[in-house]
Amino acid sequence: MSDFLRNLRGSHKKEKSHPRRNLDGHYYPKSDRRRIADRRFTNSEGLDSLFSCLNDLLPRLVETTTQLADTLEQKQEDNGPLIEARIRQHNAISLFFDNLNSLFSEEPKSYPADKSVKATASYASGTHYTKDDILKIIREMRKDGTTYAIIADYLKDKGIPTFSGRGEWHAQTIHRLCK
Repeated sequence: MSDFLRNLRGSHKKEKSHPRRNLDGHYYPKSDRRRIADRRFTNSEGLDSLFSCLNDLLPRLVETTTQLADTLEQKQEDNGPLIEARIRQHNAISLFFDNLNSLFSEEPKSYPADKSVKATASYASGTHYTKDDILKIIREMRKDGTTYAIIADYLKDKGIPTFSGRGEWHAQTIHRLCK
């Protein structure tokens, strides 16, 4: 291990160091630097040549800008029907969800059962629902799109007993019966 450390310590000493160039505090040497006179126009000939270039380019610039404006107007005319179609599409979707909302906010439909007499678990009142009658009610309600929870509430409200005669109707029970 000590041989390894000695070799590691001694390896960087073998590299030759590069002498630093003296740049007098600047990155570029003085010979590469531009003079101030080269940076600015000192005579009017440079300005005159600039103005003549601008005068030559100005008509092309006006023509290009005009073509760009015409192209944008054409794009706007082409996109008009597309925008109107999207507005109609959004209105149709909005109408769909409004109708869907009104369907769910309506009162549940009345289903076949004797409304005047509540069934009891003891069947003492004479109202008796067979298993087939209850399954028929459940199937009709499911065919109309009623949820399991609403069916269970309906059966509880009508006082229809469960098949065992104990407990009450739950959505899970209706779900199992529908399978």
